[in-house]
Amino acid sequence: MFGLSPSVAWALAGLLLIALEAVVPGLIIVFFGLGALATSLATALFGLSTDSQLLLFAASSVVSLLGLRRLFKKTFQGEARTENQLRQRLEDFTGEAAVVTEAIPEGGAGRIKLRGSFYAAVAREAIPAGTAVKVAADVHGDHSLFKVETL
Repeated sequence: MFGLSPSVAWALAGLLLIALEAVVPGLIIVFFGLGALATSLATALFGLSTDSQLLLFAASSVVSLLGLRRLFKKTFQGEARTENQLRQRLEDFTGEAAVVTEAIPEGGAGRIKLRGSFYAAVAREAIPAGTAVKVAADVHGDHSLFKVETL
């Protein structure tokens, strides 16, 4: 590859594949990059033949994929929350103080700022922007609409 030694070529390929993971999501390409880096190291230490290099690349890529993907996925994507955890999180909003950022008309929806994020909100009566309110309920159970009342 452009007059480079095989170990340097594998190392460059590995670094390129790992960098490509940042552009192409899915947490798969990085393991081929790790396989290429392992092949680079083994080729530098043991002077492997081309066939041996290809076999080692395939094997080390699959082993790293199967062995490390779960760990990497947990680290980079976080853990999924269970339905009970989500329900508990929703209940945490009840009684929370918020501020109306877009007036809530009678019979209509406006917007509130709650814990640094903005949400749609409804109320029994019209509430002007800038008014402090408290969350009475999460109407849909998914943060898409809160019922609020004035403090």
